[in-house]
Amino acid sequence: MHDLINTLSILQSLRPQTVQGSALNSGNIDMQGAEALAVVVLVGDIADTLDSTHRIDLKIEHAEDDGTGAPAAYAACTDDDVLNFTGLSSGIFMAVDGSGDEQKRYAIGYRGGKRFVKVTATPVSLSTGGPIAMLAIKGNLSSLPVANS
Repeated sequence: MHDLINTLSILQSLRPQTVQGSALNSGNIDMQGAEALAVVVLVGDIADTLDSTHRIDLKIEHAEDDGTGAPAAYAACTDDDVLNFTGLSSGIFMAVDGSGDEQKRYAIGYRGGKRFVKVTATPVSLSTGGPIAMLAIKGNLSSLPVANS
């Protein structure tokens, strides 16, 4: 049997909280020492009735290192930068805009070449909102094993 837990870096990039009036994001996910990344957005039961005008937009962006070990300005990812989603518009890879879209997880793979990645959940016209969380899973790491406990 293969050891998976010690070969992946699993980070809770956004603790579970309610997305309602303002955007929530993963924070700066640093790709240094990793060749692969997947960000998993966990969407709970949204109290609002979701439609094209009441939704949560999920967006992925990336940035170079500014020379100090911090991200420079973020720019929206394109189809060439990601895996498992196509048709990105301004980095938006998913609009959670229907009852069938809630209580699901959305995993997007990053294959761009920049050091920093950020995923943002932006509520659009939600009055109550609902829970959301994010995990960053890094693979093909330069240093093993990884402590995930």
